[in-house]
Amino acid sequence: MQASAVCPVVCECPGGAPTCPPGVSAVVDGCGCCKVCAAQLNQDCHAMRPCDHHKGLECNYGNDVTRSWGICRARLEGRTCEYSGRVYQNGESFQAGCQHQCACIDGAVGCSPLCPADIPLASPSCPVPRLVKVPGRCCPRLDCRKGTLALPPLPWGPQLYPYKPDKNSDNELVADSRECVVQTTDWSLCSRTCGMGVSTRVTNDNARCKLVKETRLCNIRPCSSVAFPLKKGKKCSRTHKPSEPLRLSYAGCRSARFYRPNYCGLCVDGRCCSPWRTRNLAVLFVCPDGDRFERTVMFVRSCKCGDECGHLNEAALTPQRWLYGDTHKFID
Repeated sequence: MQASAVCPVVCECPGGAPTCPPGVSAVVDGCGCCKVCAAQLNQDCHAMRPCDHHKGLECNYGNDVTRSWGICRARLEGRTCEYSGRVYQNGESFQAGCQHQCACIDGAVGCSPLCPADIPLASPSCPVPRLVKVPGRCCPRLDCRKGTLALPPLPWGPQLYPYKPDKNSDNELVADSRECVVQTTDWSLCSRTCGMGVSTRVTNDNARCKLVKETRLCNIRPCSSVAFPLKKGKKCSRTHKPSEPLRLSYAGCRSARFYRPNYCGLCVDGRCCSPWRTRNLAVLFVCPDGDRFERTVMFVRSCKCGDECGHLNEAALTPQRWLYGDTHKFID
């Protein structure tokens, strides 16, 4: 039985942001009141539960314009995706194994991890956090053992100062020395092989020498891209720019300025292209409801082609040519 949904006279939202399943966006409802978990492909939708517009979905009410509920359908006819012998429709979400939640977006598969990839910051209750594999379980488990907290040694090999809890806080760590040895981990891989994802690192490069986790947005290549043209005799195309400046999109909001970012290309010999040199810029985003926020965004300066291909990297394909409208096959 379907329940009709109309906009309330007064908006009443639960405290805090909604906790959505992996791969499901939190969007503002159709009444402009609260953030809710977006409905996915073939799910019921209404004013209080809009479809996931990040995946190109819209609420289809059929021929009955008086209906207050509908079913989420793809806004445009996009290309399908094939993965592990199964064809997925444009806008359809699916789980690839036990570690990735994926979505088909116009012929390209974009995935986000289901398992924790980052080690949390140390705390008094977990002084040396690490992820360990557990037999019979898909995802690694957080393991806390007593000992000395240390980051990986730097290339020139200085000894790290021991870290002790701050007297003024029970959840932060500071270097136990008047001089701070700056320690910064590498940025993690982008959480998505196409479209906007996130990348993180841990650093103590701040005034109080505290270990903090930094996050940046990243976009290696657009999900809707077709194969980049190759120069004669070349098997890989490294870096490409869009033909026109564009606004960056994130969480339903767009950048206030236009940008012309570099993207990593594709290979036809089994190798994959990934960012080699990057830089970070603070980007101001503006939302349809007027909200404004700033995020650090990774911009690709150059890319490299090699044999190290991450899971579900669409560049790690067997030699083939893509044609518009084809079913693209992604391999493990």
